Amino acid sequence: MKKITLLFSLLFIAAVSFSQVTLTYSDNALTYGDSVASKEIQYVSPGLAGPNQMWDFSKISFTGTNLSSHVNNSTASPSKYMGDYNLVFDESGYVYYNNLSRTDLEENGYTTKNLSLTYSKPLIKMKYPFSFGDSFTQNFAGVAFFMNTTPTDFSGNYTVTADAYGTLILPDKNIKNTLRVKSVKKAVEIGPCNATDVTITRFFWYAPGYRYPVFVLINKKYQTTGQDSVVTKTGYVSMQTGLWNNTTAGITDPNTDDNSDFTVLSYPNPFSDNLSYSYFLRKNMPVKIELFDVAGKYNVNLTDDLSQTEGIHTGTLDATTLGLTPGVYYLRFTFDKKVVVSKVVKI
Repeated sequence: MKKITLLFSLLFIAAVSFSQVTLTYSDNALTYGDSVASKEIQYVSPGLAGPNQMWDFSKISFTGTNLSSHVNNSTASPSKYMGDYNLVFDESGYVYYNNLSRTDLEENGYTTKNLSLTYSKPLIKMKYPFSFGDSFTQNFAGVAFFMNTTPTDFSGNYTVTADAYGTLILPDKNIKNTLRVKSVKKAVEIGPCNATDVTITRFFWYAPGYRYPVFVLINKKYQTTGQDSVVTKTGYVSMQTGLWNNTTAGITDPNTDDNSDFTVLSYPNPFSDNLSYSYFLRKNMPVKIELFDVAGKYNVNLTDDLSQTEGIHTGTLDATTLGLTPGVYYLRFTFDKKVVVSKVVKI
């Protein structure tokens, strides 16, 4: 009976993992007590919208800044100006005051070190469930106080669209069936002396088994009357661990544990002329890379056993230069004393 139950569970997980992602209250809503660590990256193009996309972010550059977000209950940051709220989300110096229900996430406003912003009515940030093709737009208005000075009135609209799904390639993992959610917030701030147009575009990639976005890109543009526009761009990679991961990162040696200090990605696979590979080291260590065929007769050292630094490393195989004929090959990465073997196919 236990074997039947286990088999059913595995089949269920496999079926779900290959289905399209739908954001739900139970799987993706903010949860009291959660903390999510992220690493900041330099901004990259978000890529195309639509079904069956492939976003290759394997060569992103990290800035070295680490971030952390926390979800707390309503007593964590009490505010008499934010109305009724039941959840507080603290993200990189922004404190958001929210009402969370099984159908949606509403934001009453937020504060920073120098700013306090309140909506005249809650702004809906997300609706549950939410799938590819779903979209909603909401008008908003409110008042902001900067450094406790004269209030600034603002108004605008906020649009959220699940505009794409596909495969997300990151330095340490390749995740299928990710859902991209795009939000665009357009506002006009009316001050005592001038007006400012604000456009904030965010892209969030959600993956099966992960409660929070695994990848985020943010583009902010401010245009004040009589001044040059100011644009800031950034992005984040989440360090959260998935409940179960629909990922591919090669075949690992049985002696390598899941919490290793490295991960490998080879692409495209199968390949014709060139094969690229990348690996992400979480600490300095010696690395050796070898290529051999299924019979073990073809064997070539691609790198010496040299010490390499923490971060992303990439390389490319030229099939013509190496004299590769169509067939199955294996890339063997030796990281210190641990081994990762990636099966690749030359066509």
